[in-house]
Amino acid sequence: MRILFLYPKWTSDYGEISHFAKKAGVWPPLNIAYLAAIAEKFGHKVKIIDAEVENLSLTKMVDEVVSFNPDLIGMTATTPFFHLVERAACLIKLALPCVSVLLGGVHITVLKEKAFKHCFDYGFVGEADESFPAFLKKYDSKESVSDIPGILFRDGKNIKYTGDVSPVINMDSLLWPAYHLLKMDKYRIGTLQGIKNFATIMTVRGCPFKCIFCSTKVFGKNVRMRSPQLIIDEIKHIKKRYNINHFIFLDDTLTMNRDHILKICELIIKEKLNITFEGSTRANLVDEKIIAKLSEAGMIRISFGLESVDENIRKLMRKEVPLESYVIANKITNKYGIETLNSCMIGLPGETKDTIKKTLSFLRDTYEVKQANISIAVPYPGTELYDMAKKEMHGLKLIVDDFSKFRRYNVSVMKVGDLSPEDLIRFQNDAFASIYLPPWRWMPVLRKSGFLGLILTFKRLIKSIACGHFELVFISKKYWKLKLATGNMKHAKDY
Repeated sequence: MRILFLYPKWTSDYGEISHFAKKAGVWPPLNIAYLAAIAEKFGHKVKIIDAEVENLSLTKMVDEVVSFNPDLIGMTATTPFFHLVERAACLIKLALPCVSVLLGGVHITVLKEKAFKHCFDYGFVGEADESFPAFLKKYDSKESVSDIPGILFRDGKNIKYTGDVSPVINMDSLLWPAYHLLKMDKYRIGTLQGIKNFATIMTVRGCPFKCIFCSTKVFGKNVRMRSPQLIIDEIKHIKKRYNINHFIFLDDTLTMNRDHILKICELIIKEKLNITFEGSTRANLVDEKIIAKLSEAGMIRISFGLESVDENIRKLMRKEVPLESYVIANKITNKYGIETLNSCMIGLPGETKDTIKKTLSFLRDTYEVKQANISIAVPYPGTELYDMAKKEMHGLKLIVDDFSKFRRYNVSVMKVGDLSPEDLIRFQNDAFASIYLPPWRWMPVLRKSGFLGLILTFKRLIKSIACGHFELVFISKKYWKLKLATGNMKHAKDY
């Protein structure tokens, strides 16, 4: 069979923020690359179209689909971009009425029948590493797929679901993703060391933590790890074949299993791979020993999920990380020259103007925190936050059901206490302007996002000044008075 995997262009939905999305958020679609490798192993002719990295409009992408003339089309969708995938599937059905369209990903895994629109012929729920090859065998021989777990299909006008699929236990049994079907030379990301060509690597599946804004519906809470040597072999393959020397580890919590990541680092050092890499973890799961080893192996960037500094909010969202851990962790990573991102959210349960100001004050006053990001909390289906919003718990109220609006920037779908969605959008803009007012934070923006990124950041700042919003007034008066008085930017941490 001829099998085509599609990933539609999505950054245009972000408007002005699309510049930053393109610089930091355009990653290889590893999930469909895994399935493409399976399809190739079974002898099928396979192609991947990543319309985002190839800069293909929806119309142009459909033209490419028609040109390939596939028997099967596989697509994946997260909640905020499900409408783009649905639109693409509808256009493909108009052009190729007989082609079967398959859908997988977190959105259909969570919503199942509710997301199984008429433009889709089969849906894959949960991990598809075992259900997909079983499906290919049955489909190719025109047999029923009703005995394969994890599949949605139609029986006349009725939707049938075959039951939940078991997660992959032996992670070492997985094939490498079909990197050769992606335009690997086009995936680039901004770092403090400049723009780097990169690849993504998954070493672990599953997350045991219970943050209310995350869903574990796809990979579950059971943590499963790949053997460190197999990870190193994959890195060496990518480095040799594609001349890529920067890697993003996709693990939810990179340092959760200390021995696992330390072994990977030791092998990177032992085999003199000379790579750089980045990943995310919890601030209380690092110390100087592990950061030193990560740095020696090539880590240049790490992300911590700070979310909010208000203790009541942190309890409600089940963020079981002491606040002082972030100060300590940032201080250590700064010592080793590792760029450190601290991700925060506004609009969580219990949020008020005062709690937002408290978080912003922490970010401004804590000199160890060099970079921070502010998103608006999104109650994605499948999360406890979504259930809270639907039940109007803790002052939350979901007021928008359009999933295309379920995005983290410049859009808010919830009312939180006295804060309207418009308030949260305004405060997000003010927060960016407030955080990046100090000049020592301008250079990281320039290095990662270029002059246009810096201009867009200043545009936010000017907008906040023009509107007279309270956060920026709060910082600007104290900051600039101190600057004039001391002439020393470093002491701005004391304002």
